[in-house]
Amino acid sequence: MTDAPSTPECRQHGPMTLHTGDQSPAQRFTGTWYTCTDPTCWSAVLYPSAELVADLEAQGRPAKAPLALTHTRAEGTLLSGSVKGDGAYAERRAFAEAEEDRADRAAGRAEYFGARAERYQTSSDAKWERGREITRGYAGEPVKVDHYSANRHMRDLERAHRLFGQSVQEQAEADRCADRAVTAEHYEQHRKNPGVTLRRLERLQADRRRVERQQARTVEDAKAGKLTVEALVAALIRLDADHADLCDEIGVWERVIEQAEAEGVKLWGPDDFEPGDFVRSGSRLLEVLRVNKKTVTVPGGPEAGPVVSKANRQYSWNGKFPYDKVTGRVSAEEMRALLAQAEEESQPGGTDPASAQDQRDA
Repeated sequence: MTDAPSTPECRQHGPMTLHTGDQSPAQRFTGTWYTCTDPTCWSAVLYPSAELVADLEAQGRPAKAPLALTHTRAEGTLLSGSVKGDGAYAERRAFAEAEEDRADRAAGRAEYFGARAERYQTSSDAKWERGREITRGYAGEPVKVDHYSANRHMRDLERAHRLFGQSVQEQAEADRCADRAVTAEHYEQHRKNPGVTLRRLERLQADRRRVERQQARTVEDAKAGKLTVEALVAALIRLDADHADLCDEIGVWERVIEQAEAEGVKLWGPDDFEPGDFVRSGSRLLEVLRVNKKTVTVPGGPEAGPVVSKANRQYSWNGKFPYDKVTGRVSAEEMRALLAQAEEESQPGGTDPASAQDQRDA
């Protein structure tokens, strides 16, 4: 690769540093990347590699010097000759900042719907009680059609009926708002659930590999003369921005997993099981038939009881159970002890092995 004329500088934090991490083969081929030394800044500069320049010149398409670009979360990706706001590139920001905004909005929704639920609940209770006061005064007495009190009696019953109807409607709205408040309150807890986070990481890592393959194909197309210099740079800028976003988001969720492990959360994997063990899924125990890289093989089919093993399985096919959905493990030795205990307690209302293990966990 060619050396940069000089070490580039971030406008806010000074001299940059040579960037070697989180780079795909395509990025390494295209040039030398420098990034800001401040981990919260996403400024970067690219100088084209000698290989890329030579390849383009061999095709009679000399590169415009310099082909330098900068990428910041505040201003987006800017190529030499482009200016912010010209519509060439979209603005971006750090994923952690966006995630914090989402959590703040969720907290705001929880507060809003909680207060709304309380207002509707108070109004519903008041109208229901007022309707009961009206009807209580008549003690179930029927309307005396020929009596002078008949008109007032009918008006009171209609009013009570109207109050009861309004109370029911407001109770429904109070319940709806309360449910939305609870959902908002648990937003961050669910979003950072280790199992959910691991599944999200797997998807994001697959997306990053896809972008890296696109980067490689773009470089190959340029080497084959299928892209102009401008088209090559524009495509690499866009793909680099996507790659940077994915690396950013992956880093955030990897830190979530690291924090969960530091707090004692067990993350299950292939090293935790061997054939004959039982994997726990909620209140069910499934015998492990085979240990795979991302899953364990277990007896397949609908639920057949709290414990499903090779001995009592009702279906011939097998199923795959992912590690991110595992909630516990019972070894083969522990299961034999539990089954022996269950045999001794095999009286009506006795304890099944799964509930016996629950008691031990408690």
